[in-house]
Amino acid sequence: MKHIGFGSAICGAAMLVAAPMGAQADETLSLEEVRESTRMASKWLNLELEDYNAPEVTYTGDPIEIRLSSHLPEASERGEFLKQSFAVLEHMSDGKLVIKPRWSGAVHSVREGFDANRSGITDFAACFVFLNASNFPLTGGLALPGIFPNPEVLSLVAEELAGKYFLPEFEKQGVYIQSITASTHFNLFSTQPITTLADLKGKKVRSGTGVNKEIFEDLGAVPVNMGSGDLFSALQRGLIDAIFTSDASARTFRINEVASNHTYTPINFGTFEWCMNPRFFSSLPSDLQAVFYDWSRQKSQVETQLSFSLGSAEAKAQFLDEGMKYNRISDEEFALWQEAYAPVVDAYVKKGEAEGLPTKQLLEDMRASVEKYRGMSREELLTHVMDSPAAGVAPMSGN
Repeated sequence: MKHIGFGSAICGAAMLVAAPMGAQADETLSLEEVRESTRMASKWLNLELEDYNAPEVTYTGDPIEIRLSSHLPEASERGEFLKQSFAVLEHMSDGKLVIKPRWSGAVHSVREGFDANRSGITDFAACFVFLNASNFPLTGGLALPGIFPNPEVLSLVAEELAGKYFLPEFEKQGVYIQSITASTHFNLFSTQPITTLADLKGKKVRSGTGVNKEIFEDLGAVPVNMGSGDLFSALQRGLIDAIFTSDASARTFRINEVASNHTYTPINFGTFEWCMNPRFFSSLPSDLQAVFYDWSRQKSQVETQLSFSLGSAEAKAQFLDEGMKYNRISDEEFALWQEAYAPVVDAYVKKGEAEGLPTKQLLEDMRASVEKYRGMSREELLTHVMDSPAAGVAPMSGN
C-alpha cells in the first residue's frame, strides 16, 4: 500500500520499536494472576457486589422484554457470559428489563447486524465495524497500532470519545451504539509456523478491513475479510493461511481445532461493537433507559476483562495443554514488522484530514485519554466506569 508522509511515519516506527515486544502485561502473568486482577469483574457478573450504582427505578408497569440476537453459540464461553450479564441487568432494573436472547445466528448473520438493528427485527445485536470499515473511518482509528496499553483502557477511552467521534457514524447507519468492547491484542493462528516477514509474505490472512487490512498489506500478506463463523472451514480447507484474532475468540469459534500454530503478535487491539435499534432505546421509560445505559457501560468493561483478558489467558492455557505450538517473533525481527506497518498511523491521519475528518484531533484525544488511565488496575477501571459512566455513547432522549 502506498502511504503519504512516510518520513514522519518512520519517526513513529522508531517509537514503536523502542517498546519491548513483551509490553502486553498479561503475557508474563500466570492464569491465576489474571484471575486475581479480574476478581471485581467476576463479582459483578456473579451478582456479588453490594452496590451496582444503578439509577433509581420508578417505572411500575409490566417487565419489558428486550430482544437480543447473537451470532455466538449459546453454550460458548461468551454466550455464558452474556446470559449472566442479562441477570445483572434484571437486578439493576428491579426486574423491569428482561433480555430474551436468540443464538447462533438464528435471526441474522453477524454481517447483517446493522440491517437487523436498523430494521427492528432485533433490539440490539453485534455490528462489527471491522466488517464494514469504509463507513466508519473514525471508529476504525481505534485499531491503530501503538496507541493503547491494554484492552480495558481501549474500551473505556472508546466509550468516552464515542459521542464526539463515533456515534455520528453509527447514526448515519440508522443505529445507536450499545457498547464498545475491546479484545486482547490479536494473534496469528495458522497451520504452518509464522515468525518472520518471509514466512508471512503472500499468505492469505483473515485480517478484517480498514487499519488491519493496511497493516497486513504493509507486512506483505494478502488480507482477507470474512465473518467469524466462516473461519474454521476456511482454514481447514486452505482457503486462508492464517487468522488474525484474539485467543478468546479463537476458542469461541474452535480455531484451535484446525490451527496447530500460534504466533504472539502484539500489533494492536480489536474492538467489538454492539448496536441497538434507536426506536427501541428511545421507547424505554426514562428511568429504565438510564438503567440500560449504565448497565451497558459496566458490561462493556466487565466483558473486556472477563471474556477477553481472562478468556484469552484461559484459552492460552488450554491451547498449550492441547499441544498447540506457541511461536514468538524475535525482538530484532519484530522491529522489522513495526517499521513496515508504522506508516499506517501517519497515512490514516493525513487521509482523514484530506477528506475533512478530524483524524488528527482524534489521535491526540485518544493519546491524552490513555495517559489518564494507563496506570489504573482493572478494579480501578471498573470502579471508575461504575462511578462515572461515559456520557454520550447513545442519545438519552428521556420520556
